[in-house]
Amino acid sequence: MDKKLPNIYANPIPKKVCNVQEYYYGPSDIRSTSVDEKDVRQKIDEIFRSRSFVYKSQVSIITSVGSMERVLVGKNQNSLLTMEGDVIPISSIIDIQKK
Repeated sequence: MDKKLPNIYANPIPKKVCNVQEYYYGPSDIRSTSVDEKDVRQKIDEIFRSRSFVYKSQVSIITSVGSMERVLVGKNQNSLLTMEGDVIPISSIIDIQKK
């Protein structure tokens, strides 16, 4: 078992290698702005399928622009329709809660 292994050629690196991150982002530092489309769509479906929804439902909506309180009257495939006449795209909704 005293075999001599051949030498391996190692090319010298003339510059300093800086591939280590200098910053650490913990879970509290990361702000999640990604929209979980499936979760939002499930919440919207629950609002429209509830027994209390006949024509309109008061909700609080958090979008990428800001938060708002609206009265929902309908929806289509890509947006929500409000009593005020606003059309809110579902893709911009971060969270929605029924009041």
